[in-house]
Amino acid sequence: MSTLVTTADIPPADRFDFIRDMSATMWVPMECRGRCPTDYRGEFRASGLGPMQVVVLDIMPITVRRTTAMISHADPNMLKLFLVCAGGASVVDQGGRQARLSVGEFAFYDTRRPYEVSCGVDERPTRVMTFMFPPSLLPLSPSGRKHLSAVRIPATAGMGDLTAQFLLQLAGNVEDYSPTEAARLSAAALEILATRLARELEVDDWGTPEDRRHALLVTVQGFIQQHLSDPQLSPAGVAAYHHMSLRSLHQLFHDEGLTVAGWIRSRRLERCRRDLTDPSLAAHPVAAIAARCGFASAADFSRAFRAAHGLPPGEYRRFARVVNASAR
Repeated sequence: MSTLVTTADIPPADRFDFIRDMSATMWVPMECRGRCPTDYRGEFRASGLGPMQVVVLDIMPITVRRTTAMISHADPNMLKLFLVCAGGASVVDQGGRQARLSVGEFAFYDTRRPYEVSCGVDERPTRVMTFMFPPSLLPLSPSGRKHLSAVRIPATAGMGDLTAQFLLQLAGNVEDYSPTEAARLSAAALEILATRLARELEVDDWGTPEDRRHALLVTVQGFIQQHLSDPQLSPAGVAAYHHMSLRSLHQLFHDEGLTVAGWIRSRRLERCRRDLTDPSLAAHPVAAIAARCGFASAADFSRAFRAAHGLPPGEYRRFARVVNASAR
């Protein structure tokens, strides 16, 4: 699914405040400065691409800044890739380095450290794209991430051009992908990025075996999260999709004190719990909630939910309504 956010329906005097608040919700809290704050125009299209969040922005010149005071330990630890798709140049500033980016060029920055990003520094409207994802999806050590922050990755011939063209194609078509296609394309994007960055760092091997194992676990879990609604989701199918043996998949989860089937079941139950407390889904029967989360049998779901939460799902939903009403 893709979510479109535009300033077109916002009164001109309120648009810049809207952009600031929306940016904090979509990414992380930031300061925003624009050259035309009284009549700012912009359009943001956010989509999920497997475990990655992708946002395509068509915007007037703007500068966003994340300060030390805005960063808390509760904030998610995320890595952002910033790509210029069309229009004016942009600058990414972090850790004492600046990367000036033209069309097809990109840079990384870390949301847990202060940064500044200026879009349209040549006073032209611009289209940019951001990927935001957990840094564990790329097998980079913390020092490796710092080494790459605000480093311009050029769209050079060969691997550089392939990376840029692939990412630009994603930017142009991201809202058209099915969930299955999105999961596959996110894995492909990460593989291409890893190969490109390996060349940039002039290394042949990415991190320690533990780094690679953890990156694989996060990728597999992201795939499972994307396919929880599929009642046919199984350890065998997950292993086949990731081109690994079933035994290796079980060992990957065993090393974390988990089982594959148990993790799938717990994620489904948690999604059901959230849906049962969501007012926008109040008209959905409990059986429909269970089915949309991948439970083929309503009876099995009811037993599993009661074992996990101490109440049958219908009673849990009624209790949640009472609690929410009291809170209001």
